[in-house]
Amino acid sequence: MTSVSITEYETRLYWQGERGAVLTSDRAPSVPIGLPLSAPHGAPDGRWAPEALLVGAVEGRTLHAFLDGAREVGVGVLFYQSTAMARLVSGGPTGTAQFTDLIVRPHVAVGSAREAEQARALFAELPERCFPGSVLHLTPRIEPVVEVWAARQRTSAPPESDAFAPAPGG
Repeated sequence: MTSVSITEYETRLYWQGERGAVLTSDRAPSVPIGLPLSAPHGAPDGRWAPEALLVGAVEGRTLHAFLDGAREVGVGVLFYQSTAMARLVSGGPTGTAQFTDLIVRPHVAVGSAREAEQARALFAELPERCFPGSVLHLTPRIEPVVEVWAARQRTSAPPESDAFAPAPGG
């Protein structure tokens, strides 16, 4: 017997004319939405472009899918931080905009070489398993950096730095 889980998400969007819109939900704070970044003047200050929210959704789901997998196989995650980049191409034969590339670059620290190998294996499985990548006609690439930290301290920033260093080549 196959187990099926159904989750519903409901949002409301209130248009505010030239300023953009506000996305609301009963379960989360409101999010100001601006014009697409490709608009002549970009998104107004302090407002998220819808395209950036999609990229953030993929990045957030990558985090959650990785943490779920790590919990299942017993990997203790000491640190997780990521960046994501998507390329939107407009025009072409169809005249519609399409994402042609989406890369998530997680930077992870675990406590042992064994856990590092398990973490790398989890990341290798994520592109096909991770929603919303599984419903996009684009498979996100995941380019992890996995480190072994001897001290098992949980932290929200790497040791001796609170700045994120981009992945090699990124």
